[in-house]
Amino acid sequence: MKTEFTFGDIVSVAGYENRIFYVDAWREVKETDEWGVSEYVEFELTDAINGEFLDAFETDLRLVCRKQFAEDYLLTYDVTNYPEPSGAAFHFTDDYSFGIGYAKKEAVGMAKGPKETSKREQAAIAKRKTDELLDEYNDNMRLYETFGDAEYKTKADAVMAKLRREASE
Repeated sequence: MKTEFTFGDIVSVAGYENRIFYVDAWREVKETDEWGVSEYVEFELTDAINGEFLDAFETDLRLVCRKQFAEDYLLTYDVTNYPEPSGAAFHFTDDYSFGIGYAKKEAVGMAKGPKETSKREQAAIAKRKTDELLDEYNDNMRLYETFGDAEYKTKADAVMAKLRREASE
């Protein structure tokens, strides 16, 4: 199957207004059931600003920026009112019945209300999250310096933008 999108493109997703995602991977799905065979493409995406993961159908995606322009696009992208992630879970599109996917707005397994956490736990979580983001930034910069692939630099810049946003909160 030929797709309109390729690795590193920045896309928007129906149901996730004002958010942008990197195309990380896709899979061609051929599903056979008693009514026949259906083929479709599912994409694995990563939020370009906060790193949240999302699976979506190709029909839910709209191109924002091609991979080769992504770095410049993100440098000028205004993250002032960027929506917060809805949780640290994977998201999946939900309507398989007609081959048309509409992105879910709630995370799988997030039906319960938030658990109360102490200030010590909150500080530990924030430190761990910052450490993970710094590790991700350093990994992408090392890969960029080693291979010179602009995709790694773009991802590193997105991680740094998220770190700056969190530091200002």
